[in-house]
Amino acid sequence: MTTHPRRERGGRDRGAVSVEFAIAAPLVLFLLLLIVQFALWAHATHIAQAAANAGVQATRVHGGSTAAGHEQTQAVLEQMAGSTLTDPAVSVARTATDATVTVDGAATEVLPGLSLPVHASVTAPREIVPGTP
Repeated sequence: MTTHPRRERGGRDRGAVSVEFAIAAPLVLFLLLLIVQFALWAHATHIAQAAANAGVQATRVHGGSTAAGHEQTQAVLEQMAGSTLTDPAVSVARTATDATVTVDGAATEVLPGLSLPVHASVTAPREIVPGTP
């Protein structure tokens, strides 16, 4: 049995795959976490929008109040937000013609140091029954 000497193929390319993987893997993981971070931000924004909408509906109806709007907004946030929307702050305003509910907070951080703000504001006309002040 004759053995052939082993030929080195591309002597300068030895270990290139390992180096490429060592560079590419953290980059791919970072991009994946970035995608997850923005998905959580979008979800938190939708939760804030839904809570603000529920609150403005409770505020704008005949006999509604800012306290009712605030309570309804908080109830929706407690039910839906979980840990997705952190530190939510609710403000409710009611004028003679409009009702406005604003929800501010931040999305959960997946990447340390990347805190994305969440803001949702809904304004609707007040329900006015003829013959009442």
